[in-house]
Amino acid sequence: MNNTKIMVSVAVALVVGLAAGYFIGSSQGIKKGIAKEKSAQEELARKAAEDAAKAANPFEQAATNPFEKAPVNPYDNVNVNPFK
Repeated sequence: MNNTKIMVSVAVALVVGLAAGYFIGSSQGIKKGIAKEKSAQEELARKAAEDAAKAANPFEQAATNPFEKAPVNPYDNVNVNPFK
């Protein structure tokens, strides 16, 4: 009889300990998950802002003078007198 009471009390303590551990661990896991999600959202927002700033200025990465390689006077080599 004494042995049965000990076994029942051990089983009850084990069940109570497992339930408490599950609920405490679950709540801490949820808090950590929320913190990770917030940091990921902040990182994505920062990256999106940087990308938007780069896209807002299309001339930032372009050449400053698109006619740099073109001749200065396009009419230099034009033959004006057809009878010459």
